[in-house]
Amino acid sequence: MKTQQADSPKVKLAGAAAGATYPFSIWLNLVCLDAPLVAVAWLWLFARTFHIPFQIGNAVALFLTAWLIYLADRFADSSTLKPDLPLSLRQNFCRQHRELWIATIALVAGFDAYVIWRTTALQTFLVGAVVGLVAVIYLVANHPLGLIWRSLPAKELAIGILFTAGTIVALLPQIPSTGSFAIAVLAFAALCSLNCVSIAGWECELDRAQRKVSLATRHPSIARHAGKICMALGLVCLGVAVCRPETRSFFICAGASALLLASLNIAHTEDDVRTALADLVLLTPIVFLIASVL
Repeated sequence: MKTQQADSPKVKLAGAAAGATYPFSIWLNLVCLDAPLVAVAWLWLFARTFHIPFQIGNAVALFLTAWLIYLADRFADSSTLKPDLPLSLRQNFCRQHRELWIATIALVAGFDAYVIWRTTALQTFLVGAVVGLVAVIYLVANHPLGLIWRSLPAKELAIGILFTAGTIVALLPQIPSTGSFAIAVLAFAALCSLNCVSIAGWECELDRAQRKVSLATRHPSIARHAGKICMALGLVCLGVAVCRPETRSFFICAGASALLLASLNIAHTEDDVRTALADLVLLTPIVFLIASVL
């Protein structure tokens, strides 16, 4: 099984070069739009649950900033790989569209800067700038200095915390200082981190073939238990939803996403599809958004 996992990206690479089509379920992942949608969906849910005004400008800035970071990370990731190494579908897709990718990064960066300048309050801008700087530090640490994770195998945890911080910044300046909000932030950070840990576990053989370091390559036992940890998180969130009716919608979504992520950990699905679905299962707030509109 492990040998097939390591060899399969080469097969995908050959198929993609021949003009093979991609499954519909992974298109958002291929173009890095899944993470920005997740960020905005949870931003809306945070605002709705804790009665914070939902600011469209902040939401657009969050979407564009998250998209820009993921586009840059994907480009750096695919660019640092040697042609003879096995690739995932998303890495190969980026390599095949390098010129368009660079143009998209430039356009998104320009539009993002304009939206931030026109709509973002000073406090939000300053805190967001700090989070953005940390994101740049992460990109440098993850690619040119990627070996840093050998001594500190916490990349997945760092991504989860950074993603959560970026989402919370968009709620400024009206972030509540309550215990319920703090629990919700911790639950979301845990969910985002487990998303990354799960993907690292599924792509462990690919990371080894590409000589990358992840939590799964350094501590495979933790990755093997990711599904159980997701299950535990899901049950805890559903328990909190029962105990705290005022935050029920948030913790129902968090619990449902965690349980869906747990099911992906035991599913027999192609790794590229499963990786894409790992982000899609975090879009549970859309159910409440649709219900609120109808």
